Amino acid sequence: MFDFVPILQYSRYFHIALLFLVLIVLLQCHRGSVLTDNTVRMNAAWGVIFTMVLIAYMGLRPVNAVFGDTINYAKGFERIASSTEPFKWASNRDWLFYNTLQWFAKHSDIHAFFLLCAIVYIVPLWLATVRIFKEYYYLPLLVIFCMFTFWQYGVNGLRNGMAASLFILAMTYVDKLPVAALLCVAAVGTHSSVYLMVGAAVLAWFVKNSYWYLAGWIACVVTSYIAGGRIQAFLATIPFFGGDDTISGYLTGSNMVGEFVQMSMTFRWDFLIYSALGVGVGYYFIFIRGFKDEYYHWIYNTFLVTNAVWVLIIRAAYSNRFAQISWFIMPLVLIYPFLKKRFWVNHEKMLGYGLIAFYAFSFYFNILKS
Repeated sequence: MFDFVPILQYSRYFHIALLFLVLIVLLQCHRGSVLTDNTVRMNAAWGVIFTMVLIAYMGLRPVNAVFGDTINYAKGFERIASSTEPFKWASNRDWLFYNTLQWFAKHSDIHAFFLLCAIVYIVPLWLATVRIFKEYYYLPLLVIFCMFTFWQYGVNGLRNGMAASLFILAMTYVDKLPVAALLCVAAVGTHSSVYLMVGAAVLAWFVKNSYWYLAGWIACVVTSYIAGGRIQAFLATIPFFGGDDTISGYLTGSNMVGEFVQMSMTFRWDFLIYSALGVGVGYYFIFIRGFKDEYYHWIYNTFLVTNAVWVLIIRAAYSNRFAQISWFIMPLVLIYPFLKKRFWVNHEKMLGYGLIAFYAFSFYFNILKS
């Protein structure tokens, strides 16, 4: 266990290491060598090493309240471990996660469980980038790590992070639908929010016109700005949302009572601007540069659908937890065209500028603001 690392600096060390990796890639982009064979092989090897170290660093973290829900999962784990009741299969929501937690509580320890969570969170992302980009996977994986919420969903929103990673991997098996379906079942069994991602992906698979999805996203922004509060109040009363105490509590703000961290239930312009980066990049490559790639259009449309749903409830408490459903897809939207086609004479430098634009949000929130 990495208990020799100062607990208050634990996550900061990860973000400093990530900054170092970003600066190296920016230097490679500036020199025009980032996509050369030697650099690609070197980065691919380094990507494996960093991924393994990150799994150990994240998975073997101390059990401490500084990591958010880590402490809550640990309390539930210890409660099950100390119980004399035998393991009994649970068929409730998020059944896969809770049955796995229960099994580890009876037969292993909390650190092994959190290590498994880190593996399930990170390895599918690594494998997904390898499947899509082959030996060029390092840059897309680095962009994923650069999400300003990446660390948070590895130590705090565990179920959401693990489930979304499994779904991202499922998206790479469109040529093997039984495998994709199995991964989707595992994802929704880990966290039910993935139902939205699965539904959006199915819709985008059959309805392919990106213009309609973009127009729908813009309409949701306008509608939410004008009448978002009334929309949330209405959603909290209907069975699908109102029947779930957690979701309805987010929509009404009732679940913030007694919480140490109080979230502002306002129109989150900062989160919208962050999301708009993915919307704008996809618009540029598809509509301005005429990038015709059926797989990219599918990814982009899926992102637009999931993000549009969040936009409608942008004022909800802990709004980032809804936004994260789409943010997990956004790194692929941002990086995919850069590695599939050359668009500029100085393509490598433009790739570097794009990486700076995306990483800036993470740098602000996780290094400057923290």
